[in-house]
Amino acid sequence: MRVAARHAGFLRTVASQPPLLHLSDAPGARCFCSYGYDHDVSSGNRLMREHLRAGRPDAALEVFDGMPRRDVVSWNSSMAAHARGGAHGRVAAAFLELTRQGIRPDHASFSTVLSACARLEALELGRCIHGLALKACCTDSVFVGASLITMYATCGVFGCLERVFDGVGCPNVTLWNALVSGLVMNHRVADARRVFDRMPARNVVSWTAMVKGYAMVHEMELAVELFNSMPVKNSVSWCVMIGGLVHHHQFREAVELFNRLMRNGEEVTSSVLVKIVNAYAGLKIVEGGRCIHGFSVKSGFVLDLIIEASLAAMYCNSLDIEEARLEFDKMDRKHVSSWNSIISGYIYADKIDEARKLFDSMVDRDKVSWNSMVNGYIRHGRIDDATELYSKMPEKNVEAATALMSWFIDNGKLGKAQGMFYSMPKKDVMCCTTLLFGYMKEGYLDDALDLFHRMHKRTVVTYNVMIAGFLHQGKVTEAYKLFNESPAHDSVTWSCLITGLARNGLASDALKLYKRMLLSNIGPSESVVSSLMSCFSHHSMMVHGQLFHATAIKLGLELCLLIQNSLISLYCKCGEMITAQNIFDQMVKRDVVTWNTIIHGYAFNSLGHNAIEMFENMKNAQVDPDEITFLGVLSACNHMSLLDEAKHFFNVMLRDYGIVPNITHYACMVDLFSRRGMLEEAERLVKSMPFEPDSAIWTSLLSNCKLRGSDKLAEHAASQLIATNPSAKMPYLHLISVNVASNRWGVIESLRSQIRRTATEKEVGYSRI
Repeated sequence: MRVAARHAGFLRTVASQPPLLHLSDAPGARCFCSYGYDHDVSSGNRLMREHLRAGRPDAALEVFDGMPRRDVVSWNSSMAAHARGGAHGRVAAAFLELTRQGIRPDHASFSTVLSACARLEALELGRCIHGLALKACCTDSVFVGASLITMYATCGVFGCLERVFDGVGCPNVTLWNALVSGLVMNHRVADARRVFDRMPARNVVSWTAMVKGYAMVHEMELAVELFNSMPVKNSVSWCVMIGGLVHHHQFREAVELFNRLMRNGEEVTSSVLVKIVNAYAGLKIVEGGRCIHGFSVKSGFVLDLIIEASLAAMYCNSLDIEEARLEFDKMDRKHVSSWNSIISGYIYADKIDEARKLFDSMVDRDKVSWNSMVNGYIRHGRIDDATELYSKMPEKNVEAATALMSWFIDNGKLGKAQGMFYSMPKKDVMCCTTLLFGYMKEGYLDDALDLFHRMHKRTVVTYNVMIAGFLHQGKVTEAYKLFNESPAHDSVTWSCLITGLARNGLASDALKLYKRMLLSNIGPSESVVSSLMSCFSHHSMMVHGQLFHATAIKLGLELCLLIQNSLISLYCKCGEMITAQNIFDQMVKRDVVTWNTIIHGYAFNSLGHNAIEMFENMKNAQVDPDEITFLGVLSACNHMSLLDEAKHFFNVMLRDYGIVPNITHYACMVDLFSRRGMLEEAERLVKSMPFEPDSAIWTSLLSNCKLRGSDKLAEHAASQLIATNPSAKMPYLHLISVNVASNRWGVIESLRSQIRRTATEKEVGYSRI
């Protein structure tokens, strides 16, 4: 059959697992035949069903293997048994074998295998099975429809969910819930709310899915409002709401909601206790955590391993690590999760060696134990220890490998990260996305695209990395294409594209996209507002900048350091230095970027003495200047022709702050010497530079030679510029001006001939009006 042939590789993978029992040696065969049922399919099916009801999937599979004849019900029961055992690959293999044997699958067959595809995130196989279900006229079933919606939603394909829903004749509340949950899963909460409002009837699952959705997209006010409106709540509803508050660091609200749960006499589950322990850990209220510890003992939850681990983590977060160790030592039972929590506590207390001693003393270690230690070494910059420990892991896992890859990429060792990636036995979407980031960071766009297209699953983070990488390289069209292809957009996606467009000088496109973002019910982040302010940092568009200043105030962002720095830059570039200074004076916190911005603003507006005064204030505020600070101060001295001050600052850079002047600092000094008519000093400075002069330096020299009549230096500077760009007219024109003063008409005619022969046509001007 074509489906089986298409997925032959998948079947070979499943076949590599422990084989199913053969008919002749299956215990179920002997048991089945001993009762005289060897030709009775219905009796075998009934026996399998009883085993499944009793929670014995292995026994059901033994019966299945012993049946001489099987019908679709037999195969459905075997798939259900595999699914209950978590062997979802075997569910898919059984379905393909069923179709190969010519047995017609029914609604239950399709529903079970599609659920398995969802667990496996096997989108292509799921699409093929969807096609078979359409051919078999089974897609109008509520169960098949719900499984299809879940499968597509799990695989990140949400565009077809409502079409699948509409294909079901009589949808019930289960199908409605599947659609709402699928949209929520893909962060399409506005669409989910639209569907929720259309539902003819809702149950507690419907309400809980919407509450979870609002919590996922950080709309906690709406989540709380909807939770309070619920006609009926169950333990899952309470857990989702409390968990959402804890996730958003609203710890006191979470504790208050837990107290309300207790007052109402609602069921307290281990999941709720874990959330509330985390809330007390966030509040660093150890007494509250101890009360929950006592309640868990009294209520019989003391043996719950997850609660035990959460309590250990709470003690680490709320107490000094030594006190947390005392609490840990008092625990009667110490499961591996509790060990992992105390090891993590030592790591975050910067006691990595003590953490290693605990790790070495553990009798049983799990994946988390190994990952914690590997990540601990990485966090402390001990990459050799991390790599050595990784090599000793009994089973290499993708999480530890990804952490090492991230370190290699961050430290410019992409080759090592790439080698680790291709040596990994299993790869997931996160490790692929990490390598994508490495490729994009180093500018290897082709390698990134190749890996991106080979990925079976992509998340919104994957698309964000690609979009940011393209924008960083100035490839706006490619970034826009990926943005439109992305199945979901989170706040980072919008922020990334808007910021990228702004930095690439596409102010109108950035503004249009900003409006689209607002229409998608996603609020602007401080980085978006900051980037849009930078788009309008000139007088002709200052009104737009002022509008975003008002937006920042409305959103409560006016005190954010990034926003304040952007506002100072905006008003400086628009020449509004009084406004810029007022914002600067009102700031509670300033960083080196703040000081650099105001210093460059004064330099840009030819207020050199103010720039120098701000530099002195910066020193008095005990903020260390950087190379950008000195560039601003030197530019201010250049604008005001303050030679002595410029010499002082140029020498102070290296002497007092250890900042080696770069070519832009030298360019400022050369320009200042040249403008003061000190061409010999300028030439000596150029010769003393530890690097080759660039075109800006030669242009400065050449321009001032024209004014000062230095023919020899002018010819040398012009020859350097012509060597860099033979088609440029400017060097020839300057040389002509120099030679006119000396009446060297033969040389002038020769230069004019060279211009006609080599110079390019002047670029045509254009207007954006």
